[in-house]
Amino acid sequence: MMDPSQYEAAGTLRDGATVRIRAIRPGDRGALIEGFSHLSDRSIYQRFFQAKHELTETELKYLTELDFTAHIGLVAVIPSDTPEGRPIGVGRFVRGKNPSHAEVAFVVGDQFQGRGVGTLLLEHLARIGRAIGIEAFEADVLPDNTQMLEVFQHSGLSIEERVREGVVHVRLDL
Repeated sequence: MMDPSQYEAAGTLRDGATVRIRAIRPGDRGALIEGFSHLSDRSIYQRFFQAKHELTETELKYLTELDFTAHIGLVAVIPSDTPEGRPIGVGRFVRGKNPSHAEVAFVVGDQFQGRGVGTLLLEHLARIGRAIGIEAFEADVLPDNTQMLEVFQHSGLSIEERVREGVVHVRLDL
């Protein structure tokens, strides 16, 4: 049986750069704060559906202290001067009321967008999801977030989209 809290794999971006995909850890808190400070207002709004200038203590705890049963989180890192690496993107899923479905969400650093980080994170989250009994991912995406919609549309997964209250609701069958 796979232990998502110990997940680690290598990946390659579209430009040939190598990344490590691994389970997010409480020790990533500082890197998330740093990464968030470099996100554009547009990236923040597309991920959180609101303007934000910083992550709250409650949000930081939620984003880094996961149970890896109902809430799975992965980080894509590139080599840096720390053994943990420099995070360039985060993907996660949280099981809903129906435990075979989970809401999936991503954020990728602006300078790394369009290089395949979101695609890699989705592939690895889907691998974990299948292994622990998730049948479908769901996501709410703003219509102008074309990059995220393209990641879903080109994922190779069966996709269903519908617009509801100005938001694109996406369902991906795993």
